[in-house]
Amino acid sequence: MRLIIDTQGAQLRKEGERLLIQREKHEDESIPINVLEQVILAGRGVSASTPLLYDLVQRGVDVIYQSQRGHFGFRLVGPVAKHSALRVRQVQVCTDPARALPLARAMISGKLHNQRVILQRARSDLGDNWPAIHQTLTGQIHQAEQAANADSLRGHEGSGAAAYFAAWPLLLDAHRWHFHGRAYHPPPDPVNALLSLGYTLLLNDIIGAVYRIGLDPTIGVFHTIDYGRPSLALDLEEEFRPVIIDTLVLRLVRQAILDPTDFRHTDDQPGVLLSTDARRFFLEQYEERLTTRVRHPTWQQHLTYRQCLQRQVEHLARCILGRDEGYTPLLLK
Repeated sequence: MRLIIDTQGAQLRKEGERLLIQREKHEDESIPINVLEQVILAGRGVSASTPLLYDLVQRGVDVIYQSQRGHFGFRLVGPVAKHSALRVRQVQVCTDPARALPLARAMISGKLHNQRVILQRARSDLGDNWPAIHQTLTGQIHQAEQAANADSLRGHEGSGAAAYFAAWPLLLDAHRWHFHGRAYHPPPDPVNALLSLGYTLLLNDIIGAVYRIGLDPTIGVFHTIDYGRPSLALDLEEEFRPVIIDTLVLRLVRQAILDPTDFRHTDDQPGVLLSTDARRFFLEQYEERLTTRVRHPTWQQHLTYRQCLQRQVEHLARCILGRDEGYTPLLLK
């Protein structure tokens, strides 16, 4: 179970084997600690007692602090995973282009494939534009699979993403939603605000999965290694962005489940923000998406998307150790 607390002034503490939540003007609420997998504290006005935090970390519960806008702050972790041999092997593989590039190719071609499937499902709304879009994405997939180096692969990923998001205004009322393509830092419109929040939530989940298996989230195969950047987690996120976040955002917008009036501008912060109720609703929808059960195309098992995330991290670890021959991304059909 994931617990998200974003009510400013809320206080969390341990009471026996339960987590007690105290909010002003609300009745106290308690949750059994043993059902928790992750606790997210959003905003500086949310506090948790030291005994509670100590207990959560000792139990292996992922504790994340983030801003109210969903930007990652920091996470509390217990003892580092004992699989030091895996981390040593990860450094060797990720810093060797001959071994890192095949992994990166698979991840990016998987992302482009999933983007193509999403647009193909809505091709009736794309009309005469679909053949050209399909041709562009198909071409970028083939070139990504054969990319000679990481820089070339990044170029194909960027070209595919540009074509993909250029098609989005045809799937929604672009004038009403003010969406004209992917933009962020800060997101200038409601659709980009949803995408950015969703990608942040997804990245946090992947970082947690990476830590649990014993890999280092900062040493990746596609995203450049830079100070503070969770490169490996960003690599793994690529194939899941269309599957989990893009699909969710398109459904909420195209079915008018959310409305542009659910978003606001503020004088003290640039960009567009979700209202408090809309943000909470989106978090609930994201959690529901992660608990959706699907048949994994590789292992032919019915798993939740959260379980699929963990399985893909485990699969990558086996690839790094040389136990799996090649990385197979999660592909939509």
